[in-house]
Amino acid sequence: MSTKPSLVKVGVIGSSHGIKGFIKVFTEGDTLNSVKPPFTCTVEDPRGNQSTIQIEEIKPNGNHFLVKLKGFETPETVIKYRGFSLLWKREDLPKPTEGEIYTEDLVGLLAISKETSQSLHYVVTQVIDNPAHPILELKPKSGEGETILIPFLNRFVGDWNLESKTLEIIHWEQWFEV
Repeated sequence: MSTKPSLVKVGVIGSSHGIKGFIKVFTEGDTLNSVKPPFTCTVEDPRGNQSTIQIEEIKPNGNHFLVKLKGFETPETVIKYRGFSLLWKREDLPKPTEGEIYTEDLVGLLAISKETSQSLHYVVTQVIDNPAHPILELKPKSGEGETILIPFLNRFVGDWNLESKTLEIIHWEQWFEV
């Protein structure tokens, strides 16, 4: 039985756009390119409360998408969703290609040293959205000790293995000097 959530965060809703009730959605992948409206999906506010919305239209627009929600015709009505996460059913997501992963799959992985392959006794507890790149939050497996934040970049994070539930951290000791 899987312990992973059935809903996966695929984007964050930003500000309104124009006068016809479109809203900006920022995504890390191209999930919104793979679906055809209309469809229903889930949104989650910053407190964790979830509700469903109906998406009528999606248009790529630079580094984000413009989304039209059913029943929302003006910028003033749609802005209530600003800062909400856009969630998708895991089974409806496209399969990641070779070398790709959904960031939610990193939660629960045990950190190991890239250099020695030894356990660091820390576990990924959260992947934090950041405009530049995601940030991994790692906490001690024992529950006692410092929380470590590591940018999810190739120079700091090596390979992951979902079968062995491990994630390589490069030059682990530097994170205690920060």
